[in-house]
Amino acid sequence: MAGLLHFDGRDVPSCARHGLSARKIWLYFKALILSWAIWDFFIYLGFIAAGEDMGARWDLSALLPLPGGLFWTSWLAITFLAAACLLILYILMRASLKVSRLTFEQLRGDGFYSGSDASRFASSHSSPLITVPLLLLAVMLLGLLAGLLFGLVSRIPAAGPVITALLAIPLWGIMLLVVLAAIAFFLSFSLLPPIIASTGGDSFESVFELFSTMTSQPWRILLYGFLSLLSIVLGGAVFLFFSSSAAGLLAWTTGVGAGSGGFGAAITAGPQMLAPEVLPYFSFLVTTPVCAGGSAWTGLAGVLAGISGASIFLILLSYLLSSCSSAWTIIYLALRRRKDGVDLLEESDREDMREYKRLSEDDGTRSSADGQAESREG
Repeated sequence: MAGLLHFDGRDVPSCARHGLSARKIWLYFKALILSWAIWDFFIYLGFIAAGEDMGARWDLSALLPLPGGLFWTSWLAITFLAAACLLILYILMRASLKVSRLTFEQLRGDGFYSGSDASRFASSHSSPLITVPLLLLAVMLLGLLAGLLFGLVSRIPAAGPVITALLAIPLWGIMLLVVLAAIAFFLSFSLLPPIIASTGGDSFESVFELFSTMTSQPWRILLYGFLSLLSIVLGGAVFLFFSSSAAGLLAWTTGVGAGSGGFGAAITAGPQMLAPEVLPYFSFLVTTPVCAGGSAWTGLAGVLAGISGASIFLILLSYLLSSCSSAWTIIYLALRRRKDGVDLLEESDREDMREYKRLSEDDGTRSSADGQAESREG
């Protein structure tokens, strides 16, 4: 598979195909479910801390509340919101790391690399997902504090403005570093998971690769990023068409058997029932008229059908995220080849071969030692 890569923009559109993987979609689906649960927990805690009427809030928001009203008047509620956003961001970045690792192994030709293998890899290589963004934030904060400090120095009578003026060029350099750190910070959410997945590097290597790639290949990042966005949108539209057709066919066949369109209507109303404040309509997913016809099921059957409809939406979203992670993995492999002339796929194969030879030699040495021991005993 590695031999089929061109390591340029021609590889990027294949992200839509690589994203269409049950293992990758399942990894993101689980991450979205966990993120949804964390959001509900912390946001409703925030409404309780703000003294909101929980009955009225539940009627309005159901299982996907949005901050509003009294929520913004409570610092504790805002703290809960920040905690929810940080946890969800980490969960999605960890899922991206797993999907990037799956894509990397598939590009190497290992079709048997499983989601469990990717999870074990992520368990031992997740620390840069936290330390690198924190390091970049620290750099930005220190740079801004330096500007603030010399602003205070400039208030010293007579000497203060002179000192600040003399240090204007160094301060400009510090602010330039702050700008670069800010760009790297936002780019890290896309590039950091594939860097870790492809190199298995630690925090130092990851931040070095992030800055090196960003500064040496800026136009390729923009070009490949645009190509990936176009490919993901087109792939998502095709997937949406087939999903809608499948949902319409399911609603039609069950409607023929049941004599009504209640099942299709219940699926369509899923997000409206579970998240009325966010998704009042579900028509963009299930657009066939037969789905919306008839009265939606009520009671437990309606709830279960609604959950199924919401799950279909999450599967669609998982496919888009899977394609995005696959795209950035392909982009990083191409950028690394263009930047350093290194084929990370072949490099990984050679590393595996060296490890295999080392283990074989160790086994041979142990076998020889055991044979000599048996000879002496005989």
